[in-house]
Amino acid sequence: MNPPLVTLTCPECGTANPITHQECSHCHVPLLKRYLWAIGSSLDGYKIGAIVGDRYLVQGKHLLLDLYPGEPAPGIDNTVQLYRPYLKLFPKRPHVPELFGALSLGAGELLLLEHAPVSCIDINGAQSTPGLTHAAPLTSIWQKAGLVRRLSWLWQIISLWPALIEENVAVTLLNPQLLRAEGSLVRLLQLQVGADPTLAMLGAFWQKHFGFADRDNNFDQAFQMLCEQMQHSQDVTAESVRSTIEALFQQALRHLDYQYHYDIVTRSDQGPSRSRNEDSCYPPHGTALSHASRMLALVCDGVGGHEGGDVASGLAISILVDALEPLNLLDTDPEEVQQAIQNAIHRTNDAISARNDSEHRHERQRMGTTLVGTLIEHANLYLAHIGDSRAYWINHWGCYQLTLDDDVASRDVRLGMSTYHQALEHPYGGSLVQALGMAPSHHLYPTVERFLLDEEGILLLCSDGLSDFNRVETYWRRYLLPVLKGDLSLEMAGDRLIELANSANGHDNVTVALIHCHVRTSHGSIEPDYSRMVCSGELPEVTDITMTYTPPENHSDDLAVTVSSFGETLLPSVTPPVRRTTATRQQWPLLLVLVGLIAAGVSLLAVLSLKRPQMMDVNPSPRPLLTD
Repeated sequence: MNPPLVTLTCPECGTANPITHQECSHCHVPLLKRYLWAIGSSLDGYKIGAIVGDRYLVQGKHLLLDLYPGEPAPGIDNTVQLYRPYLKLFPKRPHVPELFGALSLGAGELLLLEHAPVSCIDINGAQSTPGLTHAAPLTSIWQKAGLVRRLSWLWQIISLWPALIEENVAVTLLNPQLLRAEGSLVRLLQLQVGADPTLAMLGAFWQKHFGFADRDNNFDQAFQMLCEQMQHSQDVTAESVRSTIEALFQQALRHLDYQYHYDIVTRSDQGPSRSRNEDSCYPPHGTALSHASRMLALVCDGVGGHEGGDVASGLAISILVDALEPLNLLDTDPEEVQQAIQNAIHRTNDAISARNDSEHRHERQRMGTTLVGTLIEHANLYLAHIGDSRAYWINHWGCYQLTLDDDVASRDVRLGMSTYHQALEHPYGGSLVQALGMAPSHHLYPTVERFLLDEEGILLLCSDGLSDFNRVETYWRRYLLPVLKGDLSLEMAGDRLIELANSANGHDNVTVALIHCHVRTSHGSIEPDYSRMVCSGELPEVTDITMTYTPPENHSDDLAVTVSSFGETLLPSVTPPVRRTTATRQQWPLLLVLVGLIAAGVSLLAVLSLKRPQMMDVNPSPRPLLTD
């Protein structure tokens, strides 16, 4: 007797499809293939092809495919401390995987992670499987990457360090099995709990696994000295390490003559069910601009149900353009740029709020607007956000949501109350907790982030008329990946996204701003396509129970970490760090001298006193809910 056919149920229409299909045979919507990374030994008794919990198909030792992706996610007990790091670090996606839920089996429980870098495929140009990634262990592909890409990876790691230290999972960044790379993006397979490692241990780990001797000895000398200073100076901080890595990154861009230009297309539409368009954008609707060296783009969605939403969104665009256009990104300290953006947002909020007060608008009569905007020049990308309009980064590897909605569901996740899927099931899960113009600025907490660009990609800014119901995640391969491959114009992609929003959603106004970021050197090519150099098949096995971190030999800060079935750490005794002498601490300036010498030899050096931009967290305290 033949075994029963395993099918994947389409969340749009409920049709059962063979799991090999890429589109639903009935409604022709791309099938959602949710691959989950399962942490726990209770899966050991199941063979590949078995079905767990009547829902999940075993695809590998820790890999499950959700056969009913339209069904609610399994719940979690929010009192379990093992879940806390994933919930608290929810804003750090796509670096950190998202907690999907927990599954109880006879032999124990499985922790299910979504958006984890769970496979490395697409060898020899074969079409990739939607849902799986091209991620590979960072240590295995380090030698295949160029100078700029390596420095970008290190910058991301040290940028993650403080947040992971706070949640007691920074040891993850010292585990070669968990540290992955997907294109320019550093991604973590799962989190590992452990006694807080030190920067000295991170420096030793970097020195052991990474280097630049095969690319540029001058940069390698600076990197090796940085690693030594991390190990032997108490004056070293994550901020100073990040500043030095960024200085080397900016210098490498100049050394290799990296060139940037940007194309932009904006589209805005009333939609089939609204009487007026309350969205606004900059550049204005219908813009198609090519080969710009600098780009400012804004999308504002007037809060629906509030008379005057179109006035609020238009006023926000006008004020923000006047404030942000004059900013000099290349000659201004990044922290000052970030502060200037935040100040502009607060001024905009005050202007809309004052307009509400002058017109005696109260409570739900007050007009407001969401905001998502970017300011880009050379390799510097600043992203500002309030509300539920979103930003996505699309490259050859995948589609990544960069912003976190300011809604009740996201707030509950960050408070450790539930997973995002659980929170969205609540009646007010999608309600906004903040928007421009609804309250005084001291109650407003905008998110302003900074990214370093070293690859070609598309930045999509959009209102929720498009992003609702995961339309971007579902259709990016069809409408945006062809732009990167040269098979579709940016203008046509913008038109098709508007058509998609109106036909597949249709309940709201829709606005999109598409920015195609082009990166090249004077020689043409940027980075090797090393994803296709990594063999396909299963990744190196991760054994949850025996996963350990062993410090480099002769390192004073010994830490042995043993991970249980959930990634929980059994904490051994930890030898306190050796107290450094004053003479040793004074060695830190030597690194700056060496980097200065590199600048003189190669051409010039970026200022080393760059400071890490401070992220503004959404206020976790309850605020009035807004209905968009």
